[in-house]
Amino acid sequence: MIIDNKCSLPQIVVAQLGARMHYAVPLMLHQAGLLEKCYTDVYVGLGNIWDLLYRLVSLTPPAMRAASFNRLLDRHANGLPPDKITAFNLFGLQYSLALSRVKSIVEQQRIYLKFGDRFGDLILNHLAHKPHGFYIFQGSAFPLFQVKDCLKIFERFIAPKYIEWQLISEENERWPGWEEPYPPLEVFQSILEREEAEWSLADVILCPSEFVVEGMIAMGATPEKLFLVPYGLDVNVFTCAREPWDGRRPLRLLFLGAVTLRKGVQYIFEALQLLKGASIEARMVGPMAIRESFGAKLAGVAEIIGPVPRSEVLKQYAWADVFIFPSLCEGSATVTYEALAAGLPIITTPNAGSVVRDGHDGFIIPIRDPDALAEKIELLLGNSELLAHLSHNAKERAQEYSLEKYAERLVGCIKSCIKDKGIT
Repeated sequence: MIIDNKCSLPQIVVAQLGARMHYAVPLMLHQAGLLEKCYTDVYVGLGNIWDLLYRLVSLTPPAMRAASFNRLLDRHANGLPPDKITAFNLFGLQYSLALSRVKSIVEQQRIYLKFGDRFGDLILNHLAHKPHGFYIFQGSAFPLFQVKDCLKIFERFIAPKYIEWQLISEENERWPGWEEPYPPLEVFQSILEREEAEWSLADVILCPSEFVVEGMIAMGATPEKLFLVPYGLDVNVFTCAREPWDGRRPLRLLFLGAVTLRKGVQYIFEALQLLKGASIEARMVGPMAIRESFGAKLAGVAEIIGPVPRSEVLKQYAWADVFIFPSLCEGSATVTYEALAAGLPIITTPNAGSVVRDGHDGFIIPIRDPDALAEKIELLLGNSELLAHLSHNAKERAQEYSLEKYAERLVGCIKSCIKDKGIT
């Protein structure tokens, strides 16, 4: 049974499925004195039997472990005291197992809803008293947002599902056979209804980009609830040295992310065909979702690397001269922050939700425009001084989106909302 929180300081409960940016949100709230508790599915470092199990398996060589287990070993955050974390490890393993058995998007949506609700119910049953507020990510907010008289903060980290469905469905029609057919809208009806319910119950909706803000407004979210809070990252992790490109070797283009229609790889394919014969090397790094026959077409214009461990990502940024990311639908793609920190000019779209400034540290081109992508690549190919200028600006831009700056934006926004709500 939940009773009222008598703590004199505003305290926020974070509900977070997955590690999500290495638990950046609960860590920032803890450092600001605002975190009551972070609830999550799987967490390593609480000194229990689960830790012993994970550490025993961690003694095996990484190559012998499943990739999913390697990810689980990263489920911890330096600086978060154990008493601030409650992990439902058995639930988390059941959730991971259920997702591993998914054979269709229909099943995936059902599991997201089922386990999102279960997660919320587990938290409600564990809470000893009512917090001053909840900070919840999309998908598990509904049960917790039923609690009355507390601040309800909701983070929307990608565009609304309807907009995502519309864009991907259109790409399926434009590029038939490249991917598995995307389901009809009816399949997502429960998700759409749940999204609308979460938005209506939330007091504050945090959005990482203008693209998400605009999408939320288009779908009927109350504009006054929406707050733009771009992300950040540990800039130093992605700093890398490279010799300035002087035109004596091919210009190296890097795409990093899932190789899917949603990410716009089909337009990279068309742009590189337009530039056939130019002094260019292109590389695609990430899991392949394109069907094999069409993947072979991509391999004809770019080197297909496949997925790489996080420890290898920096090598990919160091190899490249330019980062290309013509995505059709994101929240605010983390890879664009990483590429800026690595000093890479970025060619991307408004829908990627990046913090790139057109003409300053890269270029913003329309979605579905291979001609514009090819034009910008060709512009850089003919102007090494411009590329160096954009690269310098990219590094400077990244400093504005460090973890420290992210914490300032996020905590500042939450404190302002707490004050407006009259919580003390």
